[in-house]
Amino acid sequence: MYSNSCCGLADMSIQSAEKIYTHNPIQTLSNGTVLVDYGPMRMFISVFEKGKPLVTLAKEGAHLAMRVLEDLAKFLPLIKRKSKELEIEDTFPEIVRRMIEATKKMEEPDLTPLAAVAGTASDMVADFIFGRGGTKIIVDNGGDIAIRLREGEVARVGVKMEIDAKQPTYLISIDPTMGIGGVATSGLGGRSFTKGIASAATALSQTAAFSDAAATVIGNFTNVENPNIVRSLAEKIYPDTDIAGEWVTIKVGKLSQEKIEEALNKGLLKAYSICQKGLIKGALVALQGNVVWTDSLDSLLTKL
Repeated sequence: MYSNSCCGLADMSIQSAEKIYTHNPIQTLSNGTVLVDYGPMRMFISVFEKGKPLVTLAKEGAHLAMRVLEDLAKFLPLIKRKSKELEIEDTFPEIVRRMIEATKKMEEPDLTPLAAVAGTASDMVADFIFGRGGTKIIVDNGGDIAIRLREGEVARVGVKMEIDAKQPTYLISIDPTMGIGGVATSGLGGRSFTKGIASAATALSQTAAFSDAAATVIGNFTNVENPNIVRSLAEKIYPDTDIAGEWVTIKVGKLSQEKIEEALNKGLLKAYSICQKGLIKGALVALQGNVVWTDSLDSLLTKL
């Protein structure tokens, strides 16, 4: 579930949110960041006031994160349905309404609200904290990141070319004037399913929810036919998946440069399409050491 915004049920064992824990699911790390380790959620919450960590406020956000997960557990049958079939009801919890909105805006027939679950949870926590204080809030939910900044603050976010890479390849510096409040990454090797072959598809948007949904879609579009690509029906890997009947990527072997460029161009074209709708600020797509991005990121990316 809470991971890299790939399509489908991200190992959605939300029911485990209701289990009894023998450890404290909220921990304070040495740098003042608060970790929420609760069910499928592993969220890092950092709150600062002009450089000073606000641990108490971060902990308040952590408690909200746990409540949000419990709300999701109650609506699991609903959020496993296709977003195109759903209408947003006032009776739904706010996180469910936001997930449906973000995924419906992508106008893709195969998306469920779960394609935006991790980013939306990050947004919920970040907005809650931002309304109470702090000049810089960063909520990282398995790589789907919500950022809230006040004037004078800057957030630096690393961008990886492979989801499981230990270190980022690029750095993006974000300030309040850019209108970027979310960065999310999808792709092969994450904790969720993807129908494409990108090693990473990263989207930047005003919210983490839209970034999450968009990264899912862009990653899914990096799809080519090749004998070195292994796929499976989603339900054969995870019987309770929300995308039963869909083929997902299991493994990608060595590809020719022609096939790599074909996959990257498909992802990039989709990214431009979503950008033109005003849903994201830009995107980056990587595969087997190759990378492309939208023109809008030219001035934002710094190679490390």
